Amino acid sequence: MKIFILILSAISVFLIARISIDVQANSAVLTKKSDSSSYSLRKYPHVKQFYGLTAKEAVKIGLKENIPPAAILAIAGWESGYGQGYVAQITGNIMSLGARKGEPELPPLTLPKNVVKNKIMIDINKAKQLPKGQVVWQKRPPSLKKDYRPEPYAGTKNNLLYFKKNPKALKLAYAHVMWDFSSSWVSEKSKVPVFFKASKDMDKLVKTKGKSVLLDCNVSKKFVKSIGGKPRSFNIRPAWIKHVYKVMDNAGLCALTQEIYKGKSFKQAWSR
Repeated sequence: MKIFILILSAISVFLIARISIDVQANSAVLTKKSDSSSYSLRKYPHVKQFYGLTAKEAVKIGLKENIPPAAILAIAGWESGYGQGYVAQITGNIMSLGARKGEPELPPLTLPKNVVKNKIMIDINKAKQLPKGQVVWQKRPPSLKKDYRPEPYAGTKNNLLYFKKNPKALKLAYAHVMWDFSSSWVSEKSKVPVFFKASKDMDKLVKTKGKSVLLDCNVSKKFVKSIGGKPRSFNIRPAWIKHVYKVMDNAGLCALTQEIYKGKSFKQAWSR
């Protein structure tokens, strides 16, 4: 009888230990999967570089002007291809803000396209060094977007590589674009009804709940929806709203702006 009890005890200990090991292993797998798949866009170096140049300024600007910072960053990322679109590379205009009366806009250009990479190039000299079959030259229409290069280059075909050669100026241009969007385009002075209403709604919300409400992801998405997907809005296509939402979620922009608001550096906030 004693031998039988000892055998049962040994079996119980083995089974408990086995279950414990399996649980720990499954937990580790789930944690690893969760960590690696939380924000799928963060694995791309150009996305990290783009938000490294814009995130802290977006928080500063958004909180001052009562515009959700995560919304600013998501729109900028989508509109500019994270700074990789040719218009954004040349003009610094990461939010596709149209040129108003008297403002310089990017003129029509003839630019090379790398057919292997399916990418428009702005470095013409570099394009000329590639094999002829790898490059085609295309006429690009006027972009109608504001050109944030300084005089005498803004609005001209000259010095297309200005921001490539002046990274400090590029960061300032990005900030300038976000200020324009937040303080001029979406404001209670706007003559565009959806922009006027969106600004008024955000001001009212902040007055009731405080500045920190601007960091709420639901508020950020509500703001994006309020300025898009309808006539005379930032982008009339309903699909635009979904695209911006995906950028916000997959780059973890709500979490990013919340961490920066708490005083974390970009590097700390991005790696969390």
